[in-house]
Amino acid sequence: MEGFNSMMRIAISNRWIKGFKVSNRAGVDMEVCHLLYADDTVIFCGAIAEQICYIRMILIVFEAISGLSVNWRKSNLFPIKEVVQMEELAGILGCKVDKLPTVYLGMPLGNKHKELIIWDRILEKTEKKLANWKTQYLSLGGRLTLINAVLDSLPTYVMSLFPIPISVVKKLDRLRRNFLWFGNKEGKGYHLVEWKTAQLTKEASGLGVRNLKLQNDCLLMKWLWRLNGNVHALWKEVILNKYG
Repeated sequence: MEGFNSMMRIAISNRWIKGFKVSNRAGVDMEVCHLLYADDTVIFCGAIAEQICYIRMILIVFEAISGLSVNWRKSNLFPIKEVVQMEELAGILGCKVDKLPTVYLGMPLGNKHKELIIWDRILEKTEKKLANWKTQYLSLGGRLTLINAVLDSLPTYVMSLFPIPISVVKKLDRLRRNFLWFGNKEGKGYHLVEWKTAQLTKEASGLGVRNLKLQNDCLLMKWLWRLNGNVHALWKEVILNKYG
């Protein structure tokens, strides 16, 4: 991947490929052409056949040198805004055409940060987990353990980047609350403890159920703490070049 990174940088320096620019009012530009994460690669370029051909050649050389093969059946070309010749560009690479919004590495891409659709997968996963657990006879302690260990962790990844809407918090709280007190029972029942009390720590005589809104605020504040720290990261450079 270091070799691939070097080839991409040479292509950018020779202006064979052009990534997207992040500019500020002072006229300072920063260009991002590719991102690497484990065995996944995201490449940004212009919607021009010539640039796509250069990317194709770089990948062919990469395959020949490394012995690794690009899985084109799992590769997609995403247009940003309107691109008329998408099928032609995809034909050069031999991949499929897809569109935003999509999900990449479990994170929604292309959605507005306040859209409720971002949380649909979290709600679906929660309901599937509960459907399986409700077929079993679990004690109150067992249900509490599953809530704290599994259900509370499901939205954490998405909450680290997106503010969770109050309506989603209410739905998740209702699902967790009903499962805690009712289990697999049908019909109405009684909540033995107020939900706010259940969300207190065990040291404070609560049940340790996570307060999702509070956790979401803490996860988002973490980025402000990192922004002001000495962390060297691409996302920080992009923000500072755009707004700093």
